[in-house]
Amino acid sequence: MSIKNKYKECAGRLCCGIAAAIMAAPMLTACADWDDHYDADSSVAESQKATLWQNIEQNGNLTQFAELLRKTGFNEQLKASQTYTVWAPQDNTYDYSTLLSQNNTRVLKQFVQNHIARNSYPASGELNKNINMMNEKVMHFGGNGSYTIQGVSLSQPNVGSSNGLLHVINGRIPFRQNIYESLNNEDYALDSISKYILSFDEKKIDESKSVEGPVLNGEQTYLDTVYYENNDLMNLLDAYVNSEDSSYTMLAPTNEAWNKARATITKYFKFLPKFEYLENTSEKNSVEVKVKDPEFMRDSLSNLLLTASLFYNNNLYDNGKLKSLKDGENPKVDSLMTTSRFKMYSEDAADLFANAHRVDKSNGAIWVVDTLQMRTWTCWNPELRIEAEYSSYWSGYKDVANSPEAVTVNTQNPEVAGRVSNNRYLEVAPISSVSNPEIDFFLPNVRSADYSVYVVMVPANIHTANYAGKVQKNLVTFTLGYADENGKIKETAYSNLETRTDSSAVDTVYVGDITFPVSYVGLASSSAMYAPYLRVRSRVSSRQSALYDRTLRIDCIILRPKELDTYIKEHPSYVYDRNLY
Repeated sequence: MSIKNKYKECAGRLCCGIAAAIMAAPMLTACADWDDHYDADSSVAESQKATLWQNIEQNGNLTQFAELLRKTGFNEQLKASQTYTVWAPQDNTYDYSTLLSQNNTRVLKQFVQNHIARNSYPASGELNKNINMMNEKVMHFGGNGSYTIQGVSLSQPNVGSSNGLLHVINGRIPFRQNIYESLNNEDYALDSISKYILSFDEKKIDESKSVEGPVLNGEQTYLDTVYYENNDLMNLLDAYVNSEDSSYTMLAPTNEAWNKARATITKYFKFLPKFEYLENTSEKNSVEVKVKDPEFMRDSLSNLLLTASLFYNNNLYDNGKLKSLKDGENPKVDSLMTTSRFKMYSEDAADLFANAHRVDKSNGAIWVVDTLQMRTWTCWNPELRIEAEYSSYWSGYKDVANSPEAVTVNTQNPEVAGRVSNNRYLEVAPISSVSNPEIDFFLPNVRSADYSVYVVMVPANIHTANYAGKVQKNLVTFTLGYADENGKIKETAYSNLETRTDSSAVDTVYVGDITFPVSYVGLASSSAMYAPYLRVRSRVSSRQSALYDRTLRIDCIILRPKELDTYIKEHPSYVYDRNLY
């Protein structure tokens, strides 16, 4: 399996689905009637017999432009029958010698194609158009009597040609890079993030535009092949920053910022070559799991999560306020949402752009930062919530009547404080009046990190104030099972914790703190959920039967990163995203 495919396989388990890229090409139209726009003098008539290339080559004021067309090979296209409009800057009005020394690919995209568009765009009457140039940049063409293209005036408009229209202009049209083109452009030290993103660049065949040939050895061949640029990483992150008709904000970490962030993130992704896993925790049948390339997993997930925290679509949510945000300003937003659906509320959003420098681009802006002012739990090591009612998380149970039952709270008893997440919880009833039920839950996406563990318990009268039975506490033992630093299964027990479910409240029970030595992120498969587990067991003795309820009613399990737990205790009003997983 290739590195890219392995990357996509594990990355797909973390982020949102890939949105399909839509590539559209403008339709080609021919000019209808030149006499509608031009005087029928002999010079115009002669120019109309010549191609665009011939008219440019013969114009003594366009010798430099002609040379740059030859350099890039675009002069050949201006000889063809396809219809173009060319805005040609006259000699000595731009940095010709610099362009002549640059590589052909850059000159073609940033200069030549920046002055040429498909179809015919005459300068006539009252004009106010946005033109899609050959490099997909959008330029404003306007005026009434005198005309400009993106602010550059026309000195000789409407030179008719057999395959289009030529306008001579007083200088070059400014080229504005989009966000994607800004990567690795050497204006800033963005080599690390640029190298990572650009490593996913590839050319793909556009089958809808290519001319099919015969099928050879089961493979479709093409007589005329049309390619398009593709980047699977940007597709995965839903960040189409190479699109000119979009608007994005990108936090652009310098090499210094990238290295600082990676040093933090990689701590959360310590994988072992092999580790033990309980396929069914009740039966204690262990299986050895092998990780083919732990270092690859660590690097790819670290790079992915770092990059996934950087892009914001300015047309969605409260992100629109980023369009006008200036250096030194605080984004006054309720929240910001990355393209990968990481949500940061106002307190966290305010830090993101501190000490950052805005650089405007053709489709938004990049904010260059030497340090990513991002709290670790917002994107890289989030709070994990396991909804107990989802059977996919059950790894085993015993001493249970029938099977655990997911219960819906249609109308919550108003006398019960707190709330049940998703209005559903899991009820685990004992098989007899003297037995203690037990259920184990897989805990997916755990990082190699410190967590504070909580279990949310539900009182028996959650549905009605007229509950016929007695509302009692639970007495519970919690056991966490996980791979230790040598890959062997280790269990840590938190014994006989008493809930407050007799006080008519949904009770968040603090189980304790735990350090997971290894990460499990991205290791689940279609047939197994490789993950630590939490065992919840009623521990009521026969002498305690009158004091405690043996039935377990579990809303969810919370694995809260220890640094987040500490911050919440110090800042009780802090608001953060609780629905990442």
